[in-house]
Amino acid sequence: MPKLFLLAGATASGKTEFALRFAQQHHCEILSCDASAFYRGMDIGTAKPTREEQQMVCHWGIDICEPNEYFSIKDFVRYAQRCVEEITQRGKNVLVVGGSGFYLKSFLEPVADEVSPSAEIQQEIADLEAVGGEKACWERLKALDPNLPFDWEVRNIRKVKKALARCMATGLPVQESLRRFQRQPVPYPSLPKVTLYLCVPLEVMKLRIRLRTHAMLQKGLIEEVRLLQKQGKLLPNRPASLAIGYRETLAFLQNKLPFEALESSIVKNTYALVKKQGTWFRHQIAFDRYLY
Repeated sequence: MPKLFLLAGATASGKTEFALRFAQQHHCEILSCDASAFYRGMDIGTAKPTREEQQMVCHWGIDICEPNEYFSIKDFVRYAQRCVEEITQRGKNVLVVGGSGFYLKSFLEPVADEVSPSAEIQQEIADLEAVGGEKACWERLKALDPNLPFDWEVRNIRKVKKALARCMATGLPVQESLRRFQRQPVPYPSLPKVTLYLCVPLEVMKLRIRLRTHAMLQKGLIEEVRLLQKQGKLLPNRPASLAIGYRETLAFLQNKLPFEALESSIVKNTYALVKKQGTWFRHQIAFDRYLY
């Protein structure tokens, strides 16, 4: 029976190299769940597997949309289901690889459902926040769900707005909406799953981040971003434009960041992301094996 392997690890931990060896040894095809690798033309700053590496092992989840397009977690879940079905029907194992934790988690438990708040609801919440701030959003949520504990995520405005949008879209209290969400079936119930985490010492990670960033700039990251910008593919506040390496380079091209600070800024933000990824994985996924 085919298996579903999930390989997680922070940015610059060496997942690509390890995944290639593992996939060849375990008869796998690789499905990337790196959110930045979805975008065509974003090659240098995302450290995608090279064409030669992709020819060594069949890859999925790379170059599947344009940087100016939205590719939501729901889109990814549907895409991944098709990939897993096709791979396993041919008798191969699936190796899911990535540092985007929420996408990786979608193979283990439900992370999205069919509730889609309308544009009107989203705009109403945005207007509410613009006029009354976080307090106004919280008060509206409490009005719709009086039984919600007072301290429920009150300091996390993103979660408050998300809960408010769900309440407005479904007409259900937060806890009932959550219970319905949790009653969704477990993803891929027929496939045995093995979760792996690639561990790298902190000092090694710091060195890799510095070397990786320097190499990206040497390979032409600025030229890559300039071309995408000229093509109108890096729009403000879109996920692609906010990806580390791209947002700093955009700031440089817009004269908001001096060239002398570009490399150090990317290094600093990459390191902050690595620490955030490590914390998220420790709390969100129980791994079967830690690889050192």
